[in-house]
Amino acid sequence: MTVPDETSFDAGQDAGTRTSACLARLAALQLLHGARWWNRWRLRIAAGALRACADELEDDADARCALAAAGRASQLEATAPGERLRAR
Repeated sequence: MTVPDETSFDAGQDAGTRTSACLARLAALQLLHGARWWNRWRLRIAAGALRACADELEDDADARCALAAAGRASQLEATAPGERLRAR
């Protein structure tokens, strides 16, 4: 049985999050595309909520990337110099 690679899992999770954010933005554009004038204000509210959700998803992904990078940096600082070369 192989041990799952944590870095690969994190990268896949971030890619999925960013894909979801792109789909939310696309859905917001599709809501407003071809909307009638009498219904446009309601759809703008829904599109704004979708865009806010997309921004929140991307902010979470960025924060997770920053935490992972900081964790790897502190992990490298804690190891001895000879062990760093073996880890690469």
